[in-house]
Amino acid sequence: MDAPENDPSHGAAVDAWIERSIDHGSSAEIVSLFRGAFEALWSRAITTLGVVTLTAIAERVLHTATTRYAFLSAINPRPNGDARWKQQLHDRLAATPRSELIEGLRFGLIELVTVIGRLTAEILTAELHAAISAVEAGPAESTPRTGPHPVASAERAKAQP
Repeated sequence: MDAPENDPSHGAAVDAWIERSIDHGSSAEIVSLFRGAFEALWSRAITTLGVVTLTAIAERVLHTATTRYAFLSAINPRPNGDARWKQQLHDRLAATPRSELIEGLRFGLIELVTVIGRLTAEILTAELHAAISAVEAGPAESTPRTGPHPVASAERAKAQP
């Protein structure tokens, strides 16, 4: 399956958010900000797409993104309760040049919005753009999470009868 060509409006929405939100933050702050954006998208799309579908989309987007940005391979889509992946991810991302870090995370965010948009005939586009836009920079440790870890939630949902 080829990666979809990104809708220019998705790129414009993400770029406007990045320009407004990212200044001279550390790698940890940049990662935290993008994490908030991914979680905002997840929270908004989950009610329409469901856990299984959204997890499959997210894993496919991560696969596509890692082919372009190898440093993203540090992201473990299924951490299974092992907290060591957070430190490994932090170490890998901290070693990534700032511009490449932003470029790779930007690509993943646009790709996720694009795939969700295409699968929903763009009915969620305005809401997804608004969800991203609402995410604001803050201290790395105090950025509010918009929901539980997506894959952990999927695993809990599968485990329930």
